[in-house]
Amino acid sequence: MRERLLDATVECLAKLGYAGTTTTEIAKRAKVSRGAQLHHYPLKEDLVIASVEHVFRLRLEDFGKAFAKVPAETDRRPIAVDLLWSMFQGPVFHAWLELIVASRTDKALREALRAMNERFQSDLKVYFKEIFGPSPLTSDFDLIPAFIFSLMEGMAMRMIVGNDEENERILDLLKRYATLFLADRRATETFN
Repeated sequence: MRERLLDATVECLAKLGYAGTTTTEIAKRAKVSRGAQLHHYPLKEDLVIASVEHVFRLRLEDFGKAFAKVPAETDRRPIAVDLLWSMFQGPVFHAWLELIVASRTDKALREALRAMNERFQSDLKVYFKEIFGPSPLTSDFDLIPAFIFSLMEGMAMRMIVGNDEENERILDLLKRYATLFLADRRATETFN
């Protein structure tokens, strides 16, 4: 039931926007009673934050699984950029964007989003360290995941107004930078 509520919330956010997303509409789309929805998530803010965090975590797990399938002899850094970029496509990103915009004027939502984003960024850093290890070329390794995500968020917003060709060029540039600043731990372990 919780998963149906979370999925329905992301769908509502992506299709109806934050203002159009109501707990009544979420319950209807999830095919649960309003009472059941209120039992699990009494506040709209709790439900929308939980839904986006839930989906981000699933996508981060998917990233890890997809990345693990890349052969060791392959340069995995550009592939990591492509896999991360896929997280900024479709309804989950649109739901996230709706929440970001709404949080500008909603202090409680902003604080909840900030806390959720800190947890997500922390998990992302763990993935980056496991995959790449610390970079011998930069002491700012902990900033690299946040830097890449910030750049991709901006690129995804630009896609809404139609800068696809330039975004592809930026993505290619990011892949080149990834090969400079990120070690490829798995390939290094294979050759040592």
